Order: sequence, then structure tokens, then C-alpha cells
Amino acid sequence: MKISLLAAALLLPLPVLAQGNGTPGAGFIQEWDMSGTGNVTAADIIERRAGLFEMFDLDGSAVLEAAELDNMAQTIADREAVEAEQGKGHGHGGAYGANGPGKIIHEAMGLAFNDADGDGQVTAAEFATASERLFPMIDRNGDGVIDGGDFGRQ
Repeated sequence: MKISLLAAALLLPLPVLAQGNGTPGAGFIQEWDMSGTGNVTAADIIERRAGLFEMFDLDGSAVLEAAELDNMAQTIADREAVEAEQGKGHGHGGAYGANGPGKIIHEAMGLAFNDADGDGQVTAAEFATASERLFPMIDRNGDGVIDGGDFGRQ
């Protein structure tokens, strides 16, 4: 349980971060801008997700197996429950706002998005490939960076 709560804290930003400075997507950008540029690049997504993979790969095998995938799913569910209790949740990844990438990122943490060969486990290579697919799904305006402009209406 302790690892699940720790992972939940690291997986998604706290609701207060989601509010950021009032700029659309400020919380997401703060959490996922690994390079410190003020926006999120494809490289940032890859780096952030690599860290998440490592966090959930409890045995260090470079494969997320059934128990680790269950832990990841439970961690996400626990985080959403905390947000709902605080009145901050908007469903999947609500901390990123109703018009943000939260739902996409939530779904991108699941087995279906990451398990390219359908064997019920996710290798580090599969997760990395999925990270590359994720970026253009969030970069709604196609300008090569994720910034406030990607948080408008769908």
C-alpha cells in the first residue's frame, strides 16, 4: 500500500498544481516539462514516462508484469479517488482539467495502449514506443510542443 500511495503522489500532479498560474494546462506543463522550457516536448513525454515505467517496475526486470500492472492501475484509481474527495476530479486524470490531456494520459498508462504484442505484459521497449505515439495525441494543434494552446475545446 505504501508504494501505491507514493506512486500515486508522483504519477499525477496535486490538484493545486493543476490550477498553476491560471494559464490553461499550467499544472500539466509544470509536471511534464522535464527540460524546463515552459512547454512539453516529445522528449519530455518520453523522459517522464520512462521514469514512470521505472517506478512501477518494482523488480527491475524491465518488464511490467501482471502484479506491477495491477499496482499501476490501482495507483491511478487511488489518485482519482483522492481528487474526487477533494472535489478536483473531472474523471480520468482530472488534475489536468476537463479540456486537458488527462483522459488520454490515463488511457496511455493501461495495458491496451502499451502491450504491442498482446502478451499481457509491457516491456520497457513497448512502453517507450507507446510514449512516442502519445505525444501527437496530446499536441492538438500540431506545433511540436504542448502548451496552453493544446488545452482548448476538443
